[in-house]
Amino acid sequence: NVRSSTENIKMIRLNQELRGVMTMMVDEIKRHGYSADSTDNTYMNELSYDSASKCLNYSYDSDITDGAFDSSKDLFAFQLDSNVVYWKTNVNADCSTSSSSSPLTETNIANITTLDFDFSGSANINGTTGLDTLSTTTDTSVYEVTITLTGTTDLPPNGADTNDPRRTVTETIRIRNEDPKD
Repeated sequence: NVRSSTENIKMIRLNQELRGVMTMMVDEIKRHGYSADSTDNTYMNELSYDSASKCLNYSYDSDITDGAFDSSKDLFAFQLDSNVVYWKTNVNADCSTSSSSSPLTETNIANITTLDFDFSGSANINGTTGLDTLSTTTDTSVYEVTITLTGTTDLPPNGADTNDPRRTVTETIRIRNEDPKD
């Protein structure tokens, strides 16, 4: 009974960890492209994903009082590194430099094995798909981002192994933005 209860608690904690991180990422990514100045497309140009480093960069106007792009506070990223998901600020394109890096997951609760961002559903009115949709047109683009997050938890008695339970959470969000060049 004790072992079964321990396993149930660990699975509940894994599910909560994955859902909590997914909610944070969805809420943050939906902010991408926001600017207090509706004619400024700088924020829209900062969306990029590097699959090699598992890093998604995005930006929004975090200080609406000035309405100007400031790389020291308006650039953000999510990255998977050593089985931990990090939220970073003031990042470069490959996530190798960041002024602040906050872990969103804890390895004693969940070992994150997959963090993937898929932009293949994105499109504009000219039929261009993927991450380059906005830069190829002067009209409306819709970024459709499918986020996949997979984690495992260590269940006794054997320690971490390939038989540990695995959970995957997938979420699709849409980011609609008018191209401000018109």
